[in-house]
This record gives sequence, C-alpha cells and structure tokens, in this order.
Amino acid sequence: MKKLLLFTILTLITACGSIKNTNDLIADEKFELCTAINSERRITRFGPKEGKLIYIQNVHSLLENSLIQGNYLSEISKRGYSELLKKANKKEINSDFFKKFRSDLEFDPFMLFKLSHHDQCYSYLIEQLKLLDKSSWQYKFRDAYWKFSASGDLDSSCEYLINALNKIPDEKFELIMYRKLFLDIIYTHLN
Repeated sequence: MKKLLLFTILTLITACGSIKNTNDLIADEKFELCTAINSERRITRFGPKEGKLIYIQNVHSLLENSLIQGNYLSEISKRGYSELLKKANKKEINSDFFKKFRSDLEFDPFMLFKLSHHDQCYSYLIEQLKLLDKSSWQYKFRDAYWKFSASGDLDSSCEYLINALNKIPDEKFELIMYRKLFLDIIYTHLN
C-alpha cells in the first residue's frame, strides 16, 4: 500500500513538472512567433527594399558578433551582457563602432531595433493568452523591465535593466530571441 501511495505521489509530481515544461515550451513558441511577426512588419516597413534579406533577418546576431569582435561583449551569457550594459551606460562603446556596423551592412538598421515589440510580446503571453502567471520568469522579467522603462533610459537606470536581465533563466538566455531586447536597447541608446 505504501508503495502504491508513493508511486501515485511521484506520478503526480512528474505530471505537474511536465505540464510546467510544456507551458514553458508553448510560451517560447508563442514568444518567438510574436517577435518574428513584429520583426517582419518592421523589415517590410523600414528595411532596405532590395537584397540584404539575410542581413535584415539576422541583424541582432550580426550586431552581437560585431560587439564580440570589437571586444565590447566578452561572452554570450548574462554576465557578458551585464558587463556590456554597464559599458553602454558609461558610454564606453565608441560611436565609430556603430558607424562601421552600418557601413558593413550597407544600410542603417536603426528602425529594425525597435524597443517596444518585445514588451508587447510578454504582455501578449501574460494578459491575452494567459499562458503565464506571476510565478513565471517571463512575468517577473516583464515587471522588472517595466521598472527600467519607467525610470528613464540606459543612462539613468542600468541597474534596473540588469535586474531584469537576471530574471531570465540561463538556458533561455542562450536563445537569441531573449537577448534581442538588450541588443535593441544598446543600439537605440547609443545611436
């Protein structure tokens, strides 16, 4: 009888964990779709009209690569991005870096680094689809990001942004879709 009870409890615990993992995967898929749709809208509206599609679709990854090559980003991790945000806050990223980035692309990608769409996607998952609740890391991230947004910009509230960054689990931060917001902030803030 004890074995049956133990088996039932373990099954319930496993099932609950599986549901959480499933919800997390669904949230990842919905977030990726939301950001992709918003990116496609910006590309259609603001991107160069001819060629360069591979550059446009991967502009965040290209910026990240350039930041690594320029020795501004030491590693693709939360620690590396925290250091990068502090450098941006202190204006330690040379303006020539961004001129070279634009020159390498052969177009100005400023409008492709729009800030608000990531925030809208978190709100979409939380408020409209109701996939996430207050215990989710996405909910905690969104609230921490809102504190950053309310406090001003990167000049005045770097620590709020680093606090938001630290709400993202390490394994999620490995995905570019969760790093794009920080690249958007850096690019728009320093240009």
